[in-house]
Amino acid sequence: MSFVPLMIDVTDRQIVIVGGGKIAERRVYALIDKGAVLKIISPTLSDSLLSLWNEGRIAWEKRPFEEDDINHASLIIAATNDRKVNDSIKTIAPKDSLLNMTGEARQGNVIFPSTMNRGRLTISVSTGGASPMLASKILKNLESEYDNRYESYIDFLHECRKLLKRSNIGQDEKNKMLKHILDEKYMDTEKQLETVEWLKEEYE
Repeated sequence: MSFVPLMIDVTDRQIVIVGGGKIAERRVYALIDKGAVLKIISPTLSDSLLSLWNEGRIAWEKRPFEEDDINHASLIIAATNDRKVNDSIKTIAPKDSLLNMTGEARQGNVIFPSTMNRGRLTISVSTGGASPMLASKILKNLESEYDNRYESYIDFLHECRKLLKRSNIGQDEKNKMLKHILDEKYMDTEKQLETVEWLKEEYE
């Protein structure tokens, strides 16, 4: 099985998570702020998931899994500690559905990588399910290199790109400028503000 890294917009998509323990909790926290409609099927919930349910941030069906639960899901997550239940989900999942099998990543067709965010910047690391602990270790090393400064820096790059796209200068000149602002000196917030103001005056 070969996996392709993708970024998927899950806004308003229904995601069904079967299981209400710590494994399900990790998946919920990976998705909770992404605009998806999250529904959990489980007789019980962890304390953290129960809090999210009480806040109205997730839906919860307090019962065992039933086959019809996944008929219309955009993404199915099998996150119980019962292998028979997880296997049954895999067996009855619609042919073209997206399926994440927690604990047995390669049994599904979706893997959740270890991920860090710095605003618009997302960095993910995956070992294809071979060693999630190694993926987490690698990501931990990257966290110090790509620190919190990158949140404002990425916003700066985005603003510059928008301004240059609206300008009438040639594509070669645009590419030259976009490459130029990758220089380390533009990590400085004052330099960013100066550059944005200069671009507005020069090209708008």
